[in-house]
Amino acid sequence: MAPTISAVVPTYNRAAYVCRAIDSILRQSLQPSEIIVVDDGSTDGTAAILRSRYQDRVQVIEQANGGVSSARRRGLQAASGDWIAFLDSDDEWLPGRLEAMASVAEGLDDSVVCLFGDTLVRRDNGVDTTLFAERAFASPETLNIFHDALPAQFPFMFSLLDSSLMRREALLKTGAFLEGLRSSEDFLVSFRLALHHRFAVIPTAVTRVYRTKDLIDSSLDRGQNQSADYCRARMIAFREAWAVRGDRSWRRHYRHVASRLTRIQITDGSNAIRAAFEQFRFGITPRAIAWTLAAFASPLMPGRKAAGRGNR
Repeated sequence: MAPTISAVVPTYNRAAYVCRAIDSILRQSLQPSEIIVVDDGSTDGTAAILRSRYQDRVQVIEQANGGVSSARRRGLQAASGDWIAFLDSDDEWLPGRLEAMASVAEGLDDSVVCLFGDTLVRRDNGVDTTLFAERAFASPETLNIFHDALPAQFPFMFSLLDSSLMRREALLKTGAFLEGLRSSEDFLVSFRLALHHRFAVIPTAVTRVYRTKDLIDSSLDRGQNQSADYCRARMIAFREAWAVRGDRSWRRHYRHVASRLTRIQITDGSNAIRAAFEQFRFGITPRAIAWTLAAFASPLMPGRKAAGRGNR
């Protein structure tokens, strides 16, 4: 039996772009069994635009703004397909994407929970580059199955959600998108799946993602490696990798990201004490000690008044 595929599109204030995404789904030679758009509290009329333009061809779910994890989770719960195909609302699928991937997915063993392809990256010069080429990813000429998929997820994540098919049952079993992250939720989901299951890759480019200046100010990609959620997602991932694999390198990665989170929270005025102590989960290092002392010395410690800030 051919697999059923649910397309899930989370969106927030993307009225100017979301129709491009939906149209790319509707132009597919193989249609998904359903298209679910989760409007995460948009204030630009996104939901009304979608209902007027697509009517019953698209299921629109509205919710109060809760972040991209919340929107993805809502779409996942509403979906009925065997496989989930996510698409961000400012990107688009390439022609033939679903047909190419569904034909491969149909023959995959149940232990393979994610199938991904290459991604075209569009920048302001209007020229597409490919993610695999940019990152020197040795993609196969045909289908390749990773018995250990972690090298395709870290240190760089090649299985972008936009360019993947993921088994719905596996996503639900891992508790996908329950952490409330507003960025790096995609990394954590893919990492967790790769930690326990096999992945497959095809060399075909299946999605175009836009990294153009009109999207910079509102893009989750902008500076996310300097965000607290970037660090939190990786701390969860590395802690679980250590528990499952027992490789000491994950302890080192954990300490490094915990230190980065401490630095970020000191800089942005958050209480950094908890993050500082997390640096010692897997041992004591001079850097951990230094950042912990910095956290305690921060003028933004509880009970202290921030420099330059009055009681307004």
